Amino acid sequence: MDDDRQAGPDRLDRALRIGFRKLSGVPRAPCRDVTGQVLGGYRLLSGLGSGGMGRVYLAEKGDQRFALKVVHPHLLEEPGFFRRFLREAEIGKSIRHPNVVRTLDFNQAIVNGVPCAFLVMEYVEGQTLRGLLEELSRVPEELCRHVGREVTKGLVAIHGAGAVHRDLKPENVLISRDHEVKVMDLGVARFLDGTFVLSRTGAFVGSVQYASPEQFEGREIDARADLYSLGVILYELACGEHPYPGDNFGTVLARILTEEPRRLGERNPQVSAFYEEVVHALLSKDRTKRFGSASAFLSVLSEGEGGTWWPERAKAIRAATKRPLRRVWIPRETAVYGREAELSRLRTLYETVKAGDGRVLLIEGEAGIGKTRLVDEFVGQLSSAGEEVHFLFGSYPPGGAATASGAWSTAYREQFGPEGLTETLKGYLTSTPA
Repeated sequence: MDDDRQAGPDRLDRALRIGFRKLSGVPRAPCRDVTGQVLGGYRLLSGLGSGGMGRVYLAEKGDQRFALKVVHPHLLEEPGFFRRFLREAEIGKSIRHPNVVRTLDFNQAIVNGVPCAFLVMEYVEGQTLRGLLEELSRVPEELCRHVGREVTKGLVAIHGAGAVHRDLKPENVLISRDHEVKVMDLGVARFLDGTFVLSRTGAFVGSVQYASPEQFEGREIDARADLYSLGVILYELACGEHPYPGDNFGTVLARILTEEPRRLGERNPQVSAFYEEVVHALLSKDRTKRFGSASAFLSVLSEGEGGTWWPERAKAIRAATKRPLRRVWIPRETAVYGREAELSRLRTLYETVKAGDGRVLLIEGEAGIGKTRLVDEFVGQLSSAGEEVHFLFGSYPPGGAATASGAWSTAYREQFGPEGLTETLKGYLTSTPA
């Protein structure tokens, strides 16, 4: 069984000791720039970026272009690293999937008397998720769902090959010019091989903020660590903020181990209740409460609200909160004008309800006239005034076989859920036929 204990002071202290022990006594000299050199027949044209594992170059061989990663020299000095590097590169070569950047070759060459280990990967032109986030600030939910599905397909292939990515982050997910979503840097960044790297100022250099809680404790890592990292990514894409912000190692580590992230719907009310719950399930500190596998998560995300996972989850939420599911807030470009009389009337009725005189309110009007907007504005004013508001809300289309009772039916379904509604309402509507 998993030993997923509650985070506490002892657990945090142990994780800090492990993390800082990894950081101490290890030289962190970056790769020397080898632009223009030839490694294994690949000529390095220009630098593409650098990370905790090594420096990436645009390379060419013949008339083809590749992405070539040169491993940081200090990693080669660690016992057993090169053997693990070769083993994981072999795993990378075995994975052929449209959502995974292919590992094509790996080798070691001597440059100016210095050994250089390198990986050769397919070169994909496009934009990383980090770039997309910087461009949009917030990514629309439908695109977040699409990215989540495509990344998960890649994880299914990676996990199926017996590997765990261990370094999933926005910088390692690429959207190609053909709009394909691809996972990069497969299986080369390990917790024990320099994931934790600090600059002299104490700022992060690497992917600590996307590591799962169990990775800080020196425990065996399985595929659920990648699902946690994906949860952090999907959270950040949807609201533009990291669930555990911080500018130093200790602060972020303490939050990951001991704090629950702020609910995604509070940071971005435009996301659906389904998406919010999916993301927070991925972010569970107890990995047994995450989805059991990438395949299981892919099924849930692909089926959406119409699948089997969501009705049970929604039912549990309603039972626990005694409230309807959170409604998606629709952003308004303009303020409400010309409804002062209606808002004043609503406020008067609300005061009578507070005094103990219960009311049911029916608002009628043509489609598009602003009925929902009026309710939203009124509830928003109450919330701003510090009032704790609980209300049933429903609507029905005019004409045809529709009746006024349709509004009540909708409201009851929103509050209690459609599953077993008749039996549920018997406890509340004892004098009304089911």
